[in-house]
Amino acid sequence: MRAWQSGLAEPLRTTDGRALHVVYRGRCPGGAGPDVRGALIAFGDGALVEGDVEFHLRASDWHAHGHHQDAHYRGVVLHVVQAVDVEPPAGADGDPIPTLVVSPPDAIPIESPTGAEACHRQARRHGTEALGPLLDDLGDRRLTQRASRLEADLTRLTPDQVAYEATLDGLGFSRNRAAFARLAQEVPFDFLIALLGRRPPADALDLARAILFGVAGLLPSQREIRRPDWESDEEIDTLESAWNLYRREWEGTGLREADWVFGGVRAANYPTRRIVAAAHLIVRHRAAGLARAFLVPLRRSDVSSTDLERLFLIEEADGYWSRHGDFGRPLGGGPAALLGRERARDEVINAVLPLALAVASENGDRRLADNAWAVYRSFPRPTSYQSTERLAADLGVADGLVRTARRQQGLLFLLRNHCERAACLSCPLAAPSAAGSALKY
Repeated sequence: MRAWQSGLAEPLRTTDGRALHVVYRGRCPGGAGPDVRGALIAFGDGALVEGDVEFHLRASDWHAHGHHQDAHYRGVVLHVVQAVDVEPPAGADGDPIPTLVVSPPDAIPIESPTGAEACHRQARRHGTEALGPLLDDLGDRRLTQRASRLEADLTRLTPDQVAYEATLDGLGFSRNRAAFARLAQEVPFDFLIALLGRRPPADALDLARAILFGVAGLLPSQREIRRPDWESDEEIDTLESAWNLYRREWEGTGLREADWVFGGVRAANYPTRRIVAAAHLIVRHRAAGLARAFLVPLRRSDVSSTDLERLFLIEEADGYWSRHGDFGRPLGGGPAALLGRERARDEVINAVLPLALAVASENGDRRLADNAWAVYRSFPRPTSYQSTERLAADLGVADGLVRTARRQQGLLFLLRNHCERAACLSCPLAAPSAAGSALKY
């Protein structure tokens, strides 16, 4: 991986004799799935291919790790190994995946030090006085980017649908964002609200859960899940019965279990629990609509971070899903909130504030924009992310420097726009002048 990010010495040739050139090295998202996403590879036969790249010591590790049975690896267009001990694995189209052999001597980076190391070393020289304002500026840029995407969505979707998709995106975290995006499109907000009608809250919650689970392909009848105990039986029967009344609406569409990532995810964060959290939020805000529920507090000048967190908090200690991560799978540590304070803060940062800026830009509402920015610049950071913790450690950034969500978003901006794209040359930390021009980046 380090050699890939630094640049492999060319010429490069696959095991079937094709020359190749790495046009774009892709992103390194971490977590489940391929090691590199969205790379661009030019083959000697004229083919230009975009897709994922997977790295192993041996070609046989592809099957040993179960990638041939995992839908997340269907987009792999290049397999990079140090040793070929079996025939290349087959890709999604049935053809062998191009395989590149990198011998241990070749695996030494051709640049020393790497761009990333130069960034990190330079950052340590800047010190807290320069890094703080730089992270503030990059955090503002990240929020602006997200608001711009939502503003574009508002040209084709209702504000409620935009708020709904942003909320489910946040519930997906990094590993299930794509699946939650599909779920939000398969079950549009207005359509689901119409189905819920004026049912009492408990009945509406049962129906919302059943429909979301059914379209997600995660009901026990859609998976190989046995019925382990009476408590699970009761929950399963409630959901399966409701789903059977509406399943024809989604005949031939929807998701499958293979579209979701459970591996490497804490049981409290399983997509099943997040789907239940989504149902709670939909029912809670169905009268006002999500967009209005999110924006009304921000139209007050005295809005606090706590006011916004309450939009998402689901802390009930009772109920099946406060004690289970999946059907028949109890949480190891006892009851847990479906959405606690830290995850509620994530949703405020990823859904509420970008939506407010998008709507404010569309309508010329300066007061709404000013209130959103004021909240953002003092909003406490959610729980630390492993990815930003690692980057902060590499950069020598003290934990006390990143106490706001704004600065944490600044670290995420660096990670997504530079580190994961191997765009070290354009990284603001790599430039010796960064300390004196942090706010001009």
